[in-house]
Amino acid sequence: MRVKPDKQGSSLRLPKRTLAQLDELVRRGRFKNHQAAVAAAVERLYAEEHHHLTARQETFTRLCGALQLGTNRESLHIAELDRLDWEGGQR
Repeated sequence: MRVKPDKQGSSLRLPKRTLAQLDELVRRGRFKNHQAAVAAAVERLYAEEHHHLTARQETFTRLCGALQLGTNRESLHIAELDRLDWEGGQR
């Protein structure tokens, strides 16, 4: 079924099964209309995706912090020179 574009110019082409599910949600009083049901679904999907992305970014940041401990290119270079000096003194 094709839904006519609204004022914002969006339109949807929904499978019959999805439309039947939307009808049932509206009929049960869960949502005022199809638009409210679709909007709620999109908000939920967006929140889940945003949460997933945020969790991945936080995990990555924690891992980088645990591994780097404030390390930058210059400090790595200095640490490498210190290591080479130490190894040279061990021989």
